[in-house]
Amino acid sequence: MSLRLSACLALCAATAPAIAQHAHHDHDHAPAPKAAAAPAVPAAALTQLDELRRAVARYAEIEVAEREGWKRFGGDEPLMGEHWTPPDGRDYQGSNVRLDFSRPNNLMYTRIDGRPVLTGVAYVVRLREGEALPEGFAGDADRWHVHDALKAMQAMTEERPLLRWLANSWIHSQYLAKGDDRGRLAMVHAWVTLPNPDGVFSDHNRLLAYRKLGLPDAHANGASVEAARGLSLAAPNGCRDAVDAKLWIADAPRAAGRRIRAVCRAQAAAVGEALAGHRMHASMLNAAGELAWRALDAAFARELTTAQRARIAALTEHGAHH
Repeated sequence: MSLRLSACLALCAATAPAIAQHAHHDHDHAPAPKAAAAPAVPAAALTQLDELRRAVARYAEIEVAEREGWKRFGGDEPLMGEHWTPPDGRDYQGSNVRLDFSRPNNLMYTRIDGRPVLTGVAYVVRLREGEALPEGFAGDADRWHVHDALKAMQAMTEERPLLRWLANSWIHSQYLAKGDDRGRLAMVHAWVTLPNPDGVFSDHNRLLAYRKLGLPDAHANGASVEAARGLSLAAPNGCRDAVDAKLWIADAPRAAGRRIRAVCRAQAAAVGEALAGHRMHASMLNAAGELAWRALDAAFARELTTAQRARIAALTEHGAHH
């Protein structure tokens, strides 16, 4: 994230690279709903999206972003991809901030056939406790979610005293001692360079799983997020991307982690078999994906304690949409 608070997360990343992933609480132990119709985007927001699309068109070649100093923050998260941050920070702050639609502070890439593909952008706005979400794009179609970086850091270091001491020292010196208490990170995605069946402002993009596996886009029509997540396990590094960061965040025991990874590998193999035999049968593939994700979800529920699952959940506040 292109904010000074990202350095605090990077402190944990230095200890375990997986934590740098922009992780959401995906294992919520409830069936994922079928895709709902995307909210209508008003004309003024469409104009803003067009401006944004033109502004980032040059980054279709990742080499351009690299030459300008953009840096990857985190891994290639399923249904979201990688987040890249600019060298100048672009520190949007406060509920009254006006977004510059030519200057996002995240680019999003996902790797398809081994090549980074620009899929969209994100804006991150720093808020203090109790501060309202920013206006963002015109109208009410944009979907914001919030990461409370300070609370998340406390959760992640709950049983890691040395790391907690380092994190608290850094937070105090860089923020609290300077009177800066804006530690809640409000975020909105805009999928301006890749279609999203759930809408341009959706948190995730189910289509990424199908593109990575070389499947027709139409296979995603009407599929659940669960199905897409399960299918993504069969993509290159699918289990690593779906599991490793969450296990580190949870501070899961090694034995529990081994069992969860074994379940993931088995489910990835099952999805691979479905792909080999039923590549053009969308309903069968999506059913296999749902079964795989539910099995992995059940493994997390079975192997992690309530406190460990709560650490993962601490990363994201839900229900923060306009």
